[in-house]
Amino acid sequence: MPDIAARLGREVLVVDGAMGTMLQRAGIPPEQPGIQLNLIAPEVVADIHRSYVLVGADCVTTNTFGGTRPKLAQHGLEGLLEQANRAGVRLARESGAQHVLADVGPTGLVMEPLGSATFDEVYAHFFEQVRALAAESPDAILIETMTDIAEARCAVLAARDACDLPVFVTVTFGRGGVMDLSGTPPEAAAVILEAAGASAVGVNCGLGPAEMLPLVERMARATALPIIVQPNAGIPRVEGGVTVFPGTAEEMGAYAAKFVEAGASVVGSCCGSTPAFTGAIVDAVKELPVSRRPGRGRGVTLASPRRVLSIGGGRPMAVIGERINPTGKKALAQSLREGSMAIVRQFAAEQAAAGAHALDVNVGAAGVDARTALPAAVLALSGSCDLPLVLDTTDPAALEAALKLYPGRALINSVNGGEESMGAVLPLARRYGAAVLVLALDGDGIPGTSEGRVRVVERVREHALAAGLSDDDLLVDCLVLTAASDPGSARVTLDALREVKARWGLAAVLGVSNVSHGLPGRSTLNATFLAMAAGAGLDAAIVNPGDAEVMRAVAAADALLGRDERAEHWVALASERSGQDEPAASSEEERLALAVERGDADGAPQLVEQLIARGWPAAQLIADVLTPAIQRLGDAYGRGDVFLPQLIAAADAMKAAVETAKRHLPPGAGASLGRVAFGTVKGDIHSIGKDICISMLESHGFAVDDLGVDVSADRFAQAARDADVVCASALMTTTLPAMEEAVRAVVATGTPVLVGGAVVTEEYARSIGAGYADDAPGCVEAVRKAVASRNAAKES
Repeated sequence: MPDIAARLGREVLVVDGAMGTMLQRAGIPPEQPGIQLNLIAPEVVADIHRSYVLVGADCVTTNTFGGTRPKLAQHGLEGLLEQANRAGVRLARESGAQHVLADVGPTGLVMEPLGSATFDEVYAHFFEQVRALAAESPDAILIETMTDIAEARCAVLAARDACDLPVFVTVTFGRGGVMDLSGTPPEAAAVILEAAGASAVGVNCGLGPAEMLPLVERMARATALPIIVQPNAGIPRVEGGVTVFPGTAEEMGAYAAKFVEAGASVVGSCCGSTPAFTGAIVDAVKELPVSRRPGRGRGVTLASPRRVLSIGGGRPMAVIGERINPTGKKALAQSLREGSMAIVRQFAAEQAAAGAHALDVNVGAAGVDARTALPAAVLALSGSCDLPLVLDTTDPAALEAALKLYPGRALINSVNGGEESMGAVLPLARRYGAAVLVLALDGDGIPGTSEGRVRVVERVREHALAAGLSDDDLLVDCLVLTAASDPGSARVTLDALREVKARWGLAAVLGVSNVSHGLPGRSTLNATFLAMAAGAGLDAAIVNPGDAEVMRAVAAADALLGRDERAEHWVALASERSGQDEPAASSEEERLALAVERGDADGAPQLVEQLIARGWPAAQLIADVLTPAIQRLGDAYGRGDVFLPQLIAAADAMKAAVETAKRHLPPGAGASLGRVAFGTVKGDIHSIGKDICISMLESHGFAVDDLGVDVSADRFAQAARDADVVCASALMTTTLPAMEEAVRAVVATGTPVLVGGAVVTEEYARSIGAGYADDAPGCVEAVRKAVASRNAAKES
């Protein structure tokens, strides 16, 4: 058999299509766990594999999508994990396919900060499945249908540790062009997964070929890795209670050629497709050459779950906010000692609003355990802030704990030329896919000459390349010393900076504020030095973005050095600042609203207590401050301005604030707005959509009875008798008949019923006699209206 690694990215490979669709056509009932068929009906699975090989598929995908322990446990099959996974690889190999891709799907768990599952827990589940699959020697591991970038990244890291096979990973985007759970756009997904060690990245499921094409184009511009694409056979719709995929094989073939032109080199199809679709893809692409792609260019690229930042290569200067550092900040240090992230979140939001592009996060203070505090800060900011993070610590254990949890590509601050530092930091950067800030110092301290600093950088660079990093993983800091103690130090820094740029073209950063320490007029000195450094090739500056003079110097330098096209940023900044006074300090009630919107579950309750102590009635606080705040965030989510992580964090902050306020209400005044019974219908074991809606409902003051997943119609009807409204969700098209049965059972009790989920449309909801909500904020509003209507009916 040919080596898939040798072919990958050099020729177009065709992957098979849907397994689930074909199993349904073979008469397998939807409630039957697909992976179990590897053991109890292997001939059915084998026939499907052979049907794809017969039409020309180069690669077949094993029937192991639900093969992690949590997924198997939902059916009581966890004891068959190794047996079922290994059998899946053997059946695929027996089909005669040139290549076997061992399939790994989501665990069904929701990772921190969006859920409660830890990195180590989810990592162990992926490691266990991949180890079982790899025992049968597939050609590659295919991780697919990921909607949370944290889980996708964790799966890649686990797969790399469990085997030495190529690791492919594809993620799923919603109609808004981001991963539904983490809000991650294609560019960020590509950067994060490439950094984690994927051999190929791409897109599968969720969308049809027309909707997927622009996402493939965007992903292809963000990475040099081979691109995989596997669209559904169109956007499914429900007709008469039956899910219909409207796409045709001819349409799929036509788009397959467009995918290759856009940069894809591994092409297949997903839900609703059959061997006829695969045959059409083969006819359309097998003679096509792989398209040449320019890649993203030189420089260091960082990413948060929702934003990409590229530094160097002639790009505008990146501003790294320096304020999350307890040195000289007593309130921040005390909050960290107390385990609160309220000020961390506040400083992050303020710096983002002031124009920072990334945030340095330092928790080093007396009495603060960095090994606990730094990971906690990472989780807090991952859910509430869009900016990439710079992890600033000298403690390797704290660094590794934070790198594990960060669902993006971080910058490590820092490594130096000392053997101990390089030995500890560089392997962590390689393992977790982080970039590294290189300090031009070693065990002997900071060299006093530019030549000495350049030699340190050269030594660190050599060690970094030997550790498996590249020049585009390194951001060099030639170090700024205070001009008050050595007037010539700034010139040494600039000379070293010029030499580093001339020799290797490495991206460069400086902690600019150090130059003015101990001198008056610090803003002017910082801004002037920054402009001088920009002329010497500086690409990024660690500064206080709240310093208007420094930020204007950044914008001016970009405009004058040709890094701001048509000086658009400078013009906008000058116009914005012109004639404006400094904004007035926010009131405490405005700070409370901001705390909710930022997802500050630590700070919001404290502000509630302060406002109540000042005389605010608790009920008025809930009605006039808290409720409008969460509604504003819900509206922003509806517009696409914020994503699920921010929504979930805000709901948690809202619940914490409301619970605090309710303790100050008179007896009986804290009654809920209504009682809701919420469950996922029979045969469907997906809970994330339900859980998000429940969180939002509770944050708005509703009492919710969580019925769980796989809920029977009888259980829905029973819960309806004690509820004001019932909500039922479904993610799988095969469970829509169960949804209809549940709706009929609830309607018979006289209780209003609402339905929703990825496969449910408003038209379908009406056809089965139910109300509808398309997302969590919509669910809150629909429940509010249903409860109000029912109460009005009772009173009339």
